[in-house]
Amino acid sequence: MDIGVPFKDLGPIDAAAAAEHVKAMGDDAWVENTFRQDVLADSAHSVTKSILFRHEWRRWENPWGVNTLEELIEKWAAREKLDPTPFMPVDRQETDEGPVYTFPDWPKHESVLGPLVERAIDYLRTGTGIVTRLALVMLPPGAYIKPHDDGQHMAHKAHRLHVPLTPSPGVEYKVGGKKFGMKFGRVYDFNNRWRHSVRNKGKRARVNMFIDYYPDPGLYVPPPYGHL
Repeated sequence: MDIGVPFKDLGPIDAAAAAEHVKAMGDDAWVENTFRQDVLADSAHSVTKSILFRHEWRRWENPWGVNTLEELIEKWAAREKLDPTPFMPVDRQETDEGPVYTFPDWPKHESVLGPLVERAIDYLRTGTGIVTRLALVMLPPGAYIKPHDDGQHMAHKAHRLHVPLTPSPGVEYKVGGKKFGMKFGRVYDFNNRWRHSVRNKGKRARVNMFIDYYPDPGLYVPPPYGHL
């Protein structure tokens, strides 16, 4: 969302338990499900690794030529010679912009990461708001996310929150020509509609929790009066 400035430091957050949880995860956790990186992420984010928890789906606006997210998972799984069943969503919520899906990894991590998400969105919480995207995203040492702006429709409507889960003083963010760093124990509202880039100059991976929060969704209206 364009918040009018490169970023806002919303305030403190107790991320200690979540940070320990992430630290204890093995390398395999980052490659067990590559659907986000292989299909949903754009080329600028190809240098990252991620664990996907939630993602929205716009039925009437997708570049893959399928009707449902489930179909997209099936196509990806067939290409990778995988059984699609373990990757299928476990829950969905309807909004005026289409469904928001919850993925199988979330129940595995919810007890620790769920409270972190709730505390983060407290800074922006509305009576009807919904988390439309949720993921852990790792940026390896030396990696560079090239300048880009997030062009998906929901980027116009949802706040992109970053919660650092590793102390990463060597990570440099640049948004709208302004350079800054993110500190562990803070929540940031990040302007992903302005041109931005990220470079990890440090010797350790950066792990952030990404939270897209749509503060004012409307009710989904099915056809013939809603979107097809």
